[in-house]
Amino acid sequence: MARRKMKDHYRKLSFITDLGGIQNALGEMRGFGFPKQPPLNCGCQCQPGDPLLDENWFCSTIKAKIAGHPENGMEYPFYGERIFEEALVGFVRGDDPIFEDFKEIIGPHHFTPWEIMAWQAENNGVEPPSPEDVSVVSFVMPITKATRDDNRKAGQWPAERWAQTRLHGELFSQLFVREIVTYLMSRGILAVAPDVTPNFNKKRYPKVGWASPWSHRHVAYAAGLGTFGMHDFLITEKGCAHRLGSFVVNLRLQPNRERPEDIHANCLHYQGKKCLKCMERCPVDAISEDGAHDKEKCYKRVKDSLRYCNKNYHIFIYGCGLCATGVPCENQIPRPLQKKKHNSASQEKTADVCSVSFSSQSASDIIKSAKAQD
Repeated sequence: MARRKMKDHYRKLSFITDLGGIQNALGEMRGFGFPKQPPLNCGCQCQPGDPLLDENWFCSTIKAKIAGHPENGMEYPFYGERIFEEALVGFVRGDDPIFEDFKEIIGPHHFTPWEIMAWQAENNGVEPPSPEDVSVVSFVMPITKATRDDNRKAGQWPAERWAQTRLHGELFSQLFVREIVTYLMSRGILAVAPDVTPNFNKKRYPKVGWASPWSHRHVAYAAGLGTFGMHDFLITEKGCAHRLGSFVVNLRLQPNRERPEDIHANCLHYQGKKCLKCMERCPVDAISEDGAHDKEKCYKRVKDSLRYCNKNYHIFIYGCGLCATGVPCENQIPRPLQKKKHNSASQEKTADVCSVSFSSQSASDIIKSAKAQD
């Protein structure tokens, strides 16, 4: 609370006082400033009462953390509001051939799950696991209605709630994933969040322009959580106004969602339906009718938003998200594309957990089981 009061008092100096924003920028662009990786407890043995670390545990833990974690909250002037609503969770095997495809589609710089796991193994002086013993946990954190409503009204720059979500939501995601990773490492299970390692930094790549070596969007697609739209956002069953996250674990987890073959299955325009709303929402014409997304135009606009957010909202962050709000895919798959869902056998395996709604109170016990021990 004292930190928040000091930050509120010196808000106009956010370019030097907003340490979270500065840390976030340094991490994304330079790959440093992240907390030290938790050590692997090589001598750990299962104790009575230890939870079974299966698909149900991961679904429950992630949903519970987002429902009940104190850091899932806005700052001034929106104290008491949550950043994210209930999450979606999916799994993909570490030896899935799609990760080799990503090296062709995105570029050779994009990690496979095994590559980032091998890095973590080397850090801890142990042999890396086989690719078939590695899995990726992916999750979608839908942005709240209040934030979406505000950004829908915005025409040139992101709304204040959206800017806060971009900053505090990202820091919260990194925090609770670090708690889970730390817990797993304390149980003797290798785990790593690729986007908080020194290997992670966003830069221009020859093939795709601005990109990172680990794409949460592509990982979420691989896990069957959604498909891509004209705006390059992932359109999930809860829409495209969200933040994504993922981490890699040395466990064999079964995929719980079917991955669509059509990478644009949830986009009206690509399915031959009239839309183009995201194109109309873009203030710099970075999206065109032929499906092209000009990342340079987008990058320059987002870069300029840093000055706007600092001056008007007094937080050190960039953002936009205008093309993700005020569009038919904002908070759902567009109605004309919605189909009656038939759960596959793999979906049924975790349906009882993945469909549960958690209150803050009911989440507390699960949060404690994966609380960071650093």
